[in-house]
Amino acid sequence: MTTRAQRSFIVVGLLLSGWLLSACSPSAEKLQRDERSPSRTQAAAISPDGQLSFVATAEHGLMLFDLSTDERKHNWQQDEDGISQIRAVALAADKSVAVAASRETIALWDTSSGEVRGYWRLEEAGIRDVAVSSQGRHLIIGRSDGVVVVFEPETGRRLEFLGHSERINSVDISANGRYVISGADDHMSLLWDTGSGQVLQRFPGDGRIALVRFNPDGSTAFTASAQTAHIWHLTSAEKISELRHRSRHKSFLSADFSADGRYLVTGSPSRHVEVWRVDDGERLSSSQVKGREDDYPPRAAVIAVAFIDGSDEVVSENSAGFGERWRLQGILENQAR
Repeated sequence: MTTRAQRSFIVVGLLLSGWLLSACSPSAEKLQRDERSPSRTQAAAISPDGQLSFVATAEHGLMLFDLSTDERKHNWQQDEDGISQIRAVALAADKSVAVAASRETIALWDTSSGEVRGYWRLEEAGIRDVAVSSQGRHLIIGRSDGVVVVFEPETGRRLEFLGHSERINSVDISANGRYVISGADDHMSLLWDTGSGQVLQRFPGDGRIALVRFNPDGSTAFTASAQTAHIWHLTSAEKISELRHRSRHKSFLSADFSADGRYLVTGSPSRHVEVWRVDDGERLSSSQVKGREDDYPPRAAVIAVAFIDGSDEVVSENSAGFGERWRLQGILENQAR
């Protein structure tokens, strides 16, 4: 147990840490905070345009929210069809389908009608991450045995990508379903073709790769380990920038590019929502989400983020069970001048 003095020291340290971070970069203005669950959110995904949010909770199952109206569109109960303890969720770039995965089971839903597109069970190895292309034509499944599976629900075609040697942590697919980027414990991010499984580019890291993301047009990608985070040009495999932060170790759980590809928003285990300039990796904004009132110290990992297209706002979902909306207060416009 900690003493009162120790608790005071911890609180002062947390406040000082937050002050130092905010002193370096302006904070976004928090516009809204909505509770998704009375306890915790297991996993979350936000559509690239910031209009739909898909969250998995133990109490209320899987919920799809329309962020433009703040209405809940659908509520799918996890246990009804044998899918529970959700590990990963994803939304297609065109917002047509949502996918959720437990350790062995995957479910696909139509976001308009709410109807189930299908359930599948994988017994070879545990599922670590999932991604889905537009119209649900391709499901991408990253597994604990280092294999990435491409599955086409309509045709039943299945391809196993064996380019990694260790556990898969993150996968993403281009909107048209042609390309996948995957990151693993083998310190590698690989860009490869879903038709042939051929590796097109290799992006080495200095630790296990925890997160990978395409930009909207598929020309660049973000890769992050615990030590460094980079943005790459996918055709040339040249490094565009490295995110410039002062932490010796900095983890990222979520990321999304702006529609024009000029900016990146990230979410971290330390409650931070941060905006970065792609060209040079400069941090433009840093804000912190709140945990639950009874948490000490506060806990709220930022597990999904996105820009809202056509605005200066970003949205986030955190593990404490809340969704937030933030205004960047002219930060992006100032950078454009």
